[in-house]
Amino acid sequence: MASLPREGYEDLRRRLRILWLRAQRARVGRELFHAEAELGWLGWEQVEFYDDEVQAQVAKIQEFESTQASLQNTTAELSGQKGALAEQLARETSAHDQAEAALAAEREPIASRQAEAEAAHRLKSEAIGRFDRAVEEIDGLEQRLEAQSREYMRVENPTMAIRAEARAVSDEIGRIGLERKLVLADKARVVSEVAALEAEMGRIEADLQRIDEAAAAARETLEASTRRVGEETRQLESETQKSNLQTAHLDREKQKPYRFIGACLADHGIFPRNQPQVLEKVFTLRERDFQLAETIASLRAECARVKPGILIVFYLLVLAVLFVLWAVIFHAR
Repeated sequence: MASLPREGYEDLRRRLRILWLRAQRARVGRELFHAEAELGWLGWEQVEFYDDEVQAQVAKIQEFESTQASLQNTTAELSGQKGALAEQLARETSAHDQAEAALAAEREPIASRQAEAEAAHRLKSEAIGRFDRAVEEIDGLEQRLEAQSREYMRVENPTMAIRAEARAVSDEIGRIGLERKLVLADKARVVSEVAALEAEMGRIEADLQRIDEAAAAARETLEASTRRVGEETRQLESETQKSNLQTAHLDREKQKPYRFIGACLADHGIFPRNQPQVLEKVFTLRERDFQLAETIASLRAECARVKPGILIVFYLLVLAVLFVLWAVIFHAR
């Protein structure tokens, strides 16, 4: 039992080291994969031992290259279509802006005429109201004078003063009648001018409505074009994204035959024409991977030599200690 803590601790340390070394080996494996793939990419045309398997890998690479070239053409075509849509929308937007500016320029003087006509109509309507009030005042005054004239006429033996006053009242009635005619004539003239203004205002309103309807129709047309171009652009972007994803997938898949060929080149010690240091990198990583594998195997062998009963008791004690610590911390919280 005296060796239980020590052997259990050593086993735990070895197992943790195995985990660490496996992580290291996984990283080295990834680096080795990319290094062999790079070696295959740089020297795949130098393969001098074209057996069936190597030829199959070369055929895969050529197939990937052909597919990627087709995808690149598709992407370029989609990009051209997107550019054409953008240019079309730009032309339509420019035409809309020009038409809108022309309509605004046409509308501005008409709107000014409308404002002037409305102001004149308001003033003349006020003048008609004043004429109506003046006629009412004249009618009231005339009625009072006629009543006064009738009073004078009922006098049987009027004096000279009464006759003079009656004559003055009669003259005033005549003057007031003439004044009414003048006021009514002025009112008729203003009413005629108001009618002409209202007709002009109707024509102005029709012109403004025509311009506003044309502007609204132009806006609706541009909005419809914008929506259509937006939908088509989104479809093209979706297709472009699919093409890019397929290209990226092929890039990843292409690493496998490159890696196979690179491994063959490394097995035969063939340097690429450019960057010969890549082969040395492959050798270094292979050596590192081999050392890690040997170390892991050695540690596993040491772990296998420990008696299972000792390990079971040790790890049960470890679990018990961890459970007690968890309970203390949970209770403290």
